[in-house]
Amino acid sequence: MVAAKYETLRMAALGQPLPLEARSGLALLLRQGMWGWARALGQVVVAHERAGSCAPRSTTPRQHNAVIQILAAMAMKATIRRAT
Repeated sequence: MVAAKYETLRMAALGQPLPLEARSGLALLLRQGMWGWARALGQVVVAHERAGSCAPRSTTPRQHNAVIQILAAMAMKATIRRAT
């Protein structure tokens, strides 16, 4: 999910049309950087999970996981580009 959202923003930066639902993510990314965007996205995911659960959870592992997924996606794209 995180990598797909990042990929949408990356494609928009390369000239593709940006879907309406991704515009707030782009604004957040531009204002707060990738770390702020990933943290906010992690909090949204946790909030959706909490809606179905009564047990509180820490958002920190989700935030770190989001950044790791983004960096891995970026590294994989760079590797693919070099191979072609």
